[in-house]
Amino acid sequence: MPGKDPARSKRLTYELWSPRINGAATPRNRVVVLVDAARAHLSEDDPMWAALADQLGKYLKEKGFGS
Repeated sequence: MPGKDPARSKRLTYELWSPRINGAATPRNRVVVLVDAARAHLSEDDPMWAALADQLGKYLKEKGFGS
């Protein structure tokens, strides 16, 4: 596409999300913002979703969730 600058687009995306990510007051809030960013920018079939679901599921199981 003429005039499309992927580097600029990436930089603008980072500039949009950076204050939200860095401004998160707690680790929990930071995770919420990061997941929102991932939902906005990653496809449904991105392998990160399976990895995240697996890790979070294991962690919650260790903490007694669902027992």
